Amino acid sequence: MFERFSRNARVAVVLAQEEARELNADEIRPEHILVGVLQSAGRELSSVLEGYGLTANAVRDRLAADESAGGSFDDDAEALRSIGIDLRAVRDNIDRTFGEGTFDNEVRKPGRRRRRRSHLPFTKPAKMVLELALREALAHKDNGIACEHILLGILRGGDAFTLQVIGEKVDAAQLRAAIVDLLDKAA
Repeated sequence: MFERFSRNARVAVVLAQEEARELNADEIRPEHILVGVLQSAGRELSSVLEGYGLTANAVRDRLAADESAGGSFDDDAEALRSIGIDLRAVRDNIDRTFGEGTFDNEVRKPGRRRRRRSHLPFTKPAKMVLELALREALAHKDNGIACEHILLGILRGGDAFTLQVIGEKVDAAQLRAAIVDLLDKAA
């Protein structure tokens, strides 16, 4: 299927993989594809998206906020205590050995990357986005799959989290209409 992708659409998929790695995800999800599309979109699509405030940085900030809200030290300590690990004792021991605040500073370093295997799999919803992008291209009688088609696939795929992230900036139906209008003008 990737042979039908335009250069920008291929770049979007590669950037989605990189985004997933940056966030230490074990798989590529629709929100990673969204960030990839936002980074690689052509001038006209970028202009439309920026008009709604839908930018890669805005989505990244939202993803980072969601990740940091996902759990606190106390939640982690409670979960580990249930299996016999005292996280507070671990933190205190690390701070005694390496200096006050070492544990918290290392845990909270932004942009930390772990070594990962080279290939990250796509989740079922992410695969669905790419399949729907192909269907959108066929429905619009386009020869290739562009970033516009991928965005339409995201909107049509119905991944609740990604639609919520988009919906915080623009109504999904309004965005869909704007993208379809771009495709119609290009035809």
